Amino acid sequence: MSIISKLTNSWAQADEKRLRIKYAILTVALFLPLFWAFLAVRNVYPVTAWNVMMAGGDLDRGRSYCILRGETVSGETIDVAAIQLTNALYSRNWTMVNATIDNQAFKLQSIHPQNEEMLRQFGGVEHLPPGARIPDLLQAWGDIYNKREPASSPKRLKAIRLDMYRWESGRYADYDKFVESWRKEL
Repeated sequence: MSIISKLTNSWAQADEKRLRIKYAILTVALFLPLFWAFLAVRNVYPVTAWNVMMAGGDLDRGRSYCILRGETVSGETIDVAAIQLTNALYSRNWTMVNATIDNQAFKLQSIHPQNEEMLRQFGGVEHLPPGARIPDLLQAWGDIYNKREPASSPKRLKAIRLDMYRWESGRYADYDKFVESWRKEL
């Protein structure tokens, strides 16, 4: 074997080694953030597929949104993340809240006997106040939150509330118009 072919062969091996190292670095650089996102983000496949298709920045339509807050025994007002209470997917929690505010449970074909009784008391679904079952939802969330705190903790909730706000649309401002609040003593 000639010296030239030996040099060419060693350069080719060195180039191949460098190329493998570059591809390994590129692979890690691409897949490490994806792997971290898979571990850290709650919305995993296939949920992320339809979250990509969610409307973002639609200025033509206003929206209402809610914030869950708690009042601790120490007197502090804190934001409570519903997703951490129920381990549900983020948007599904707020879909449930919106359905509860709209009294959708009273419009089902087969409704719960307690809901039937409430309908009789109010004289029909059209006479129900918005969010007739919100106190029950707040009670459940408050109980779940307090079960995670020691009995002597100043972070235990004495009350929990759901505040509804409205954004009227048209511009990316004025998104904090207060609409209504539901409060439940625990």
